[in-house]
Amino acid sequence: MPDPRFFRRAGPQSLARLAEIAGAKLSGSSNPNTQIADVATLKNATSADLIFVSDHKYIPELAATKAGACLIDAEISASVPSTCVALICPDARSAFSKILDVFYPDVLSHWPSDGSVASSAEIDTSAVIAPGAVIGAQAKIGARTRLGPHVAIGAGVVIGDDCDIGANVTISFSLVGHRVIVHPGVQIGQDGFGYTAGPKGPVKARQLGRVVIHDDVEIGANSTIDRGMLSDTIIGRGCKFDNLVQIAHNVVMGHGCLVVAQAGIAGSCVIGDGVVIGPQVGIIDHINIGSGAQIAGQSGVSSDVAAKQTVMGYPAKPIRQFWRELATLARLTKRG
Repeated sequence: MPDPRFFRRAGPQSLARLAEIAGAKLSGSSNPNTQIADVATLKNATSADLIFVSDHKYIPELAATKAGACLIDAEISASVPSTCVALICPDARSAFSKILDVFYPDVLSHWPSDGSVASSAEIDTSAVIAPGAVIGAQAKIGARTRLGPHVAIGAGVVIGDDCDIGANVTISFSLVGHRVIVHPGVQIGQDGFGYTAGPKGPVKARQLGRVVIHDDVEIGANSTIDRGMLSDTIIGRGCKFDNLVQIAHNVVMGHGCLVVAQAGIAGSCVIGDGVVIGPQVGIIDHINIGSGAQIAGQSGVSSDVAAKQTVMGYPAKPIRQFWRELATLARLTKRG
C-alpha cells in the first residue's frame, strides 16, 4: 500500500468500474460490485487489493498471492488462483497504468505556497536551515541536521539526526536515516522512468513507492535516486556513492556497497551487501548481484552476478575469462 504521507488514495473502486477502465473482462461468476481498496505488489497484496501480471516469470509468485483481484494478460490468465478474481485484458501493464491514475490521481510534490517552510513541518531546534531552503508540510528534520542553501524537502519527508544536506538538493517521497551525507545537486525521490507503450506513444505509469535511505549513507554530488513504482527503492546502511550515480526505481541495495562515478543501475535490481561497482558501469533491469561481488569499470552487466564474483567487460563476464579471451584474441590477430 502506498504511504499515505505522500499519496492520497481515491478509493475503493468496484470491479466493474476497474474492468471498464482497463478494457478487461471479469472472470467466471465474480461479483462486479465487489470493492477493491487499493493497488499492491504480488508479495504485499491483501484480499482487498488489485495486482497485475504481464510476464510468465511471475506465475510462481501469482500462485501464492493473497490479492483479491489480478489484472492479467489473456494468454496467462489461467494461472490466476481461484481465490483471486481475474481481470483479463490484452495488455495488463498498460491497463494497470490507467488503474493507477484512478486510485491515485494526484502524485505531484506539494510545496509551501509562500516558498519557505510549511507551518506543519517539524524541525528540531538544533537543526540548521540555510537561506532559501523550502520544507513541505508534515516534513520532519532531526536533531543537528543541516540543510544547505536552496534545499527543497518535500511534504512528508523524514530526515534523521546529524545529517548534512548540501546546497540545491531536492528530496521528496523519501525517508532518510541518521548521519546521512548528501552532497550538492543530488535529487532523491523523483519519478522512476516508468512508461508503457500506447497507441499515441509512451504512457506514463504512476510511481507510488518511496526512497528509503538507511543510516550512514553518503551520496555524491549530482547523483539521482528514483522512487519505486509500488515497492520502495532502498539504499542499505553505510553505502557510499561517488558523484553522478543513477539509481533507478525499485532498486534494493544491501549494506556497505560502493558505487563509483557515472555508474547506472536500472530498475528492480537487487544488490547484495558489500558490492563494489566501478566507474561507468551499466546494469540492466531486474539483475541480482550477490554479496561481495565486484564489477570492474565500464562493464555492462546483463545477467546475474554470483556472490564474491568479480566480473569485467561488455557484456560482463568472470574476470579471468575476460582476460583469457582478450589474450587469445591478441594472439590470433598477431598470427593474421
